Amino acid sequence: MKKNVGLIGKGQWGLKIKSKLLKNSNLKFVCGKKTNYSKLIKKNKIDWIFIASPNNTHHQIVKKCLKLKVNVFCEKPLTSSYLDSKELFKLAKDNKVKLFVSDVYCYHDKSINRLKRQNIVFRSKKVGSRDYEFLNRFMYHDISILYKFLKKNKLKSLNFLQNKKLIEIKIIFQNKVEILFKYNLNASKKIHYINNINFFTENDILNQMINRILTNKVNIKINNEKALFVVKFLNILKKKINNLTK
Repeated sequence: MKKNVGLIGKGQWGLKIKSKLLKNSNLKFVCGKKTNYSKLIKKNKIDWIFIASPNNTHHQIVKKCLKLKVNVFCEKPLTSSYLDSKELFKLAKDNKVKLFVSDVYCYHDKSINRLKRQNIVFRSKKVGSRDYEFLNRFMYHDISILYKFLKKNKLKSLNFLQNKKLIEIKIIFQNKVEILFKYNLNASKKIHYINNINFFTENDILNQMINRILTNKVNIKINNEKALFVVKFLNILKKKINNLTK
């Protein structure tokens, strides 16, 4: 039996999620962040609420939904703060509901089996870079893909370079492994490589993720651990980049 779901978020990405929910669930409502979604959740006996509102609204909306004892899917990042994210995961546990943070690359048909001494991540896409948007739009996914390697190693140093078209972040870890992240922010063609592996895909990994969430085929514990690690790692990077660009 298909789950009753609601969607908060009517932007471009919200519309993409809506198209997948129409295939995989009983989509009861779609609303904006200013709507009285609490009333809609109660009225429609919602099993899962999907949140695709602007990043800076996630904390407040997720918190409110968890208190209604409804399962929550939230677009990444859950919040921009490690402590705020930790609070929400605890709240989900206390209310005995599930909280899942978007992780589409977990359903990609390719993966990284090992890191070399020197590694390169390259992505190109048209995107703004104001207020560290590139960290959430680009780097969040890459840190998530490399999670099992990064969680074992401590960061030693970081170099940061930015111009109008390109951002470079070179991270050196204490085990001497290096990763150079190169992001072209002004490209019309989408490219995504980690070393020699092409992560750009035409496969509908968003649909795969949503289907698995709604059929109880996801590991919530691993998802939560990874999401917490990624936001903590990005918080460290932001702090170091701030210090380098003062």
